[in-house]
Amino acid sequence: MTRRFVFRFETMLRLRRQREDERKRVVAERLRQIARLEDRLASLHRQLREEAEAIRAAQQPGRMDMQMAVRHRGWIGHLHRAVLEAQGQLRGLEARLAQERAALAEAARMRRVLEKLRDRRREQFMQEQERIETRAADDLNTVRYVFEELQEPSPT
Repeated sequence: MTRRFVFRFETMLRLRRQREDERKRVVAERLRQIARLEDRLASLHRQLREEAEAIRAAQQPGRMDMQMAVRHRGWIGHLHRAVLEAQGQLRGLEARLAQERAALAEAARMRRVLEKLRDRRREQFMQEQERIETRAADDLNTVRYVFEELQEPSPT
């Protein structure tokens, strides 16, 4: 006898959840890209330290190979340019990440709005069902009372 609660906007809620999940995947992918780029930057910095150590080690003895020193300096220049390029890419990825996180927050907010609406409607539905059941029980008790009154002989 009791009806089942049906939320009219269930499809829209499902779409908003899917949109939020997609935004989560985009943010996760961007975080992975940032992590890979940070690893690359760490590797470049390590290579710079190693090259600086190699130049210092080559300069220690009295004899120095100028061609090797020029090659090391050229490689260090290349590494510095690579570091600057990677830092620029990192700033760009972090800016995109901020935008994507804002989009994720908005998608989550839109989903929560519909979930709150669904919860309020479900609560209203349950209250209405309880009111209907109470009225039906009251009507049944009234009918039972009237029937019992008719069945009893009157003392007159």
